[in-house]
Amino acid sequence: MIKIPLRNFRITNDLTNENDINYTIYLSTMNGEHIKDEEIDENHLTNLHSCSNSTTSTVSCRSSSVCTTSALRKQQQINRRRAFFQDDIPVTSMTTTITNNNTNHSSTIDDNQQILTTNNNDNDDINQEESSTTLTNHNEENPTNKSFKRKVVSFSTMPFEKKVADVCDCLRYMQEGSDFLKVRSYARQFRRLYKLNDTLTAISWYPTSKKPSKATITIDSIKEIRLGKTTERLREYTHQFQNESLFSIVYTNGNNQYISLDLVASSADEANIWVTGLSCLIAGQGASPSPADFEDRQQMRDRWLRDAFAVVTPEQVNQDEHRSSTNSIDEEEAIRLLIDYGISEDKAKVRLQEIQSSKTEDARGYFTTDELINVFKELSTRPEIYHLLVRYSRNQDFLSTQDLTLFLEAEQGMSKITRDKCAEIIQEFEPSTEAKLHGHLGIDGFTNYLLSPECDIFNPNNRNVSQEMNHPLNHYFIASSHNTFLLADQLKGPSSVDGFIHALMRGCRCLELHCFDGADGQPSVHNGTLTTRIPINEVLEAINSYAFETSSYPLILSIELQCTVSQQQRLAQLLIEIFGDKIFFDHLLPDVNSISNEYRPLPSPNDLRGKIIIKGKKLPPSFSNEINKEYGETTDDEDCYEDNRRRSKKDTNSKRHRRLALAFSDLVTLLRSAPFEDFETSFNEQQSGQVCTFSENAGLRLATSDAEEFVNYNKRFLSRISPGTWRVDSSNLNPQDFWNVGCQMVSMNYQTAGKFMDVYFGRFLSNGGCGYVLKPTYLRYDNAAAAAAASSSIVSGRLSTNLYSSNTPQILHIKVISALHLPKPEQAELKANSVDPYVVVQIFGVPRDCDEVRTKTVYHNWESPQFNEAFEFEIAFPELALVRFVVLDDESLDYDFIGQYTLPFDCIQPGYRHIHLYTIGGDLIANAYLFVHIVINSKSLAVKPRRSMSRYRRSLLRRKLRVAAFRPVNHRQIDDLFKSVVQALETAFEYRHAVEQSLCELNEMCGLPDISNVKQCVRKIASRLQKANLVGAVTIRNQSDIPIFEYSATLPGLSRQSVVALEEVINRCRALIDNGSVIHKKLFGVQSEVCELSKDIPKLLEASGLRGKKFTKAIDNFSYNLVYCMVKQIY
Repeated sequence: MIKIPLRNFRITNDLTNENDINYTIYLSTMNGEHIKDEEIDENHLTNLHSCSNSTTSTVSCRSSSVCTTSALRKQQQINRRRAFFQDDIPVTSMTTTITNNNTNHSSTIDDNQQILTTNNNDNDDINQEESSTTLTNHNEENPTNKSFKRKVVSFSTMPFEKKVADVCDCLRYMQEGSDFLKVRSYARQFRRLYKLNDTLTAISWYPTSKKPSKATITIDSIKEIRLGKTTERLREYTHQFQNESLFSIVYTNGNNQYISLDLVASSADEANIWVTGLSCLIAGQGASPSPADFEDRQQMRDRWLRDAFAVVTPEQVNQDEHRSSTNSIDEEEAIRLLIDYGISEDKAKVRLQEIQSSKTEDARGYFTTDELINVFKELSTRPEIYHLLVRYSRNQDFLSTQDLTLFLEAEQGMSKITRDKCAEIIQEFEPSTEAKLHGHLGIDGFTNYLLSPECDIFNPNNRNVSQEMNHPLNHYFIASSHNTFLLADQLKGPSSVDGFIHALMRGCRCLELHCFDGADGQPSVHNGTLTTRIPINEVLEAINSYAFETSSYPLILSIELQCTVSQQQRLAQLLIEIFGDKIFFDHLLPDVNSISNEYRPLPSPNDLRGKIIIKGKKLPPSFSNEINKEYGETTDDEDCYEDNRRRSKKDTNSKRHRRLALAFSDLVTLLRSAPFEDFETSFNEQQSGQVCTFSENAGLRLATSDAEEFVNYNKRFLSRISPGTWRVDSSNLNPQDFWNVGCQMVSMNYQTAGKFMDVYFGRFLSNGGCGYVLKPTYLRYDNAAAAAAASSSIVSGRLSTNLYSSNTPQILHIKVISALHLPKPEQAELKANSVDPYVVVQIFGVPRDCDEVRTKTVYHNWESPQFNEAFEFEIAFPELALVRFVVLDDESLDYDFIGQYTLPFDCIQPGYRHIHLYTIGGDLIANAYLFVHIVINSKSLAVKPRRSMSRYRRSLLRRKLRVAAFRPVNHRQIDDLFKSVVQALETAFEYRHAVEQSLCELNEMCGLPDISNVKQCVRKIASRLQKANLVGAVTIRNQSDIPIFEYSATLPGLSRQSVVALEEVINRCRALIDNGSVIHKKLFGVQSEVCELSKDIPKLLEASGLRGKKFTKAIDNFSYNLVYCMVKQIY
């Protein structure tokens, strides 16, 4: 079904022969205005139309205009099957009626929006979302108020159905023609058929009232091809279209004036085909390229493929007379050869069977070398990668070392790329020996490189331990498991040592054991319910074998005892016998848990490498004075804040006591369990080695109602979060809610896969997967004033920056391009043979950063679906954010999960990246990838004036004033310090804004998207100069490490504007460098003074006579000034 919403207008379709036309002429209005008279000539199509022999009763995929005006148009609709556009038409009436003289076809429409439904039995595989199109004034207006003519919907081959193996395929597709929307303004958007002529010398469009010679653009007049919203017209008038389906042709007219032809394609694939084809044509200007010239571009690849698919060997000549005479091999060997070169078996079989069906009966069963080469090219060449290669090559189907250097630096974010590095890449990934000798990277080698670990989205620097490991334990997120021994639910599921092995191999550093009385005088591990029991010695042996397989950093055993004293003693004995020297037992460190109120920091992970820390209850220090006692008593608290609070409501004085063996208590030396009362008590009495456990509900309540105190608490102490007791199915909580407030040990049910487990594993992918991840600075900073302001804002989302590493929010641009070799949902039972994939991108972080978007669904294509959709996210706290990519099946009836990958934001590599997908259980899916383009940049202060310069200046002034909008603290010395930096802050804002504004202008002058970087702009300028043979017209000399441009006044307009814009960027950067250090020194000096005063801020405010609400308000204003207005400008 194709749904076309129509609003407030009436359409009457007269399908009689005398009114039949090829193209629709819509009468539409935009704010009550019609097209100007000078536009009528282009819109007038009457002289192009003739009578039709037949009409259709419904608007469908098979509808076509039977027209005698042009046989080309009819042939075009036959050759190109299913293509449609998103046409938007503003409406003027409150109802819509569609009338057909042959059939009474009407649609009832409500007052606001009405839907024309079109049946399409032959197009079931097209996404309904793509088919649903809103019409708003993109077709031509009829200034003479003539009655509406027949509306025609044409359909052509979708670009993803068109295999693109080389530029010749692009040119053939262009010669067939494409329907584009020509954009001039909101009201002037015209549907035209564009095609490349047979001699490859011009493109023309139909219909037009102009002379044929006027409705053409010669190839030699085209100066640039731009992809995306890179012209003013497209930026202003195409908000409803995807950026990837837009492109512009910049050419010169007879007066040598630059003109932009702005077009909207039906999809990103079709736009890429035209951009690639035209780029290759204009790159060969002056030589009048012929089709043969473009076929020669593939000669090197063809020679390699002929050697690779040599189908007759000397041993085979005597074995099969038919094969030796026809130089062919049978189907089995052909499939084997294709599989050896990376083609999937299913795709190879299907394609070979298609070839078989077109052969005579005698020739069936055998395939020639040329046939195998064509099959390989068709199945292995990925159009999206081929378009990328052509964009960076110098009019060849390969990348030279210089081309590869530009790609790595401009797109992949790499720096200081040497020729030797490029040569290494070519030698490693290029399959052709000839190409290696010439230093060329062809399409096959380029594809191999983009699929290699070097181009993985995960930054390889984080595959090893890369963070400081000398901070106290409470400064790290620690991978923790809940009831590690369970393999299923909490009530009656099985228990096994495999649970411990699985958790340890996934990087877990905190295991949980529940010990009950068992047989043979030794404890057993289970959950105290109907779960099965495991002897403790088997558990300890497994832990000892796998404790440091994946990480050498300390392993914490959280042991809960529910057994008698004798079995506790046996447990202590087994711990010493099995773990030996691995147990952390230092007589110098019990001071951490001493009665003294002095805070003593915990040791660091580096101090505890290779050690096993026993965490549990511990007898009080006074017990050591009692002689000849093997056990003592501790309060029978459940260690869970919510349980303790609920019990205290019933009877605060009725606390049970439990016996604790001295032998076990002596093993608990560093971390011991303790109940949580409240934050005030903890700050006054809790020692650093005491660990409080919070239930899920209690932790969420504190994270929302007392976020500031919870953050400050976690800066000093370790906290552990336990899943709610109601999760009897072993489901998992959202760990991000607790990481946001700095909770270190968020316990998860490792046996249960799912979204939140993916997020958990994604968090601990960084830092080498060692199980310890350093918390962001603002979650471990010790300055009370700044920390208070930061912590209170994290959950509410008011604070938009990391306090000390990056103040400006990060903008994450993700373009989901395609997928490769997607499997069927592994657990789906009610699923057809096909897969209809779509991609979901999720952001996990603080509440203001959380987001979720999805792509369109690609029907019946799981081998290489093309998505080509871009998304943008603003990330205020990048250190806490995670990005999750999920591929789902849209038509699955019971289970839609295909694959996923989750990683921390700060581990993402920019550029063109492949994402290797994982199953729901965390296993790698062979050869299943997502192909994406990533750009990360800071949120720009630059604002382009859209309406008027006065409004722009007022907006800029308001933003400038907000930079130094200090709030009064009502203490003269402090207020004067803040006021002293107002001018410096405003100056800093001006310099930064000037740089970012000049960068925006440079992108515009170069015709590049806003997210482009300086390297891409320089490459664009160099390309313009090279095409105009003016490379020597611009010289650069170095003056005090600052490049100085010298150029001729005769440079062409585009080149001159871009060079001037680049020069302006350099000048503004130079001004920022010259003055930035002075401003920074001033701000840093005042900040140091303010931080010193913050230590005594309560006394200073009390001395000023502030009490009650005024005192609290002054503290808040002081924190705001320090964090929002000073720290954010310094860093």
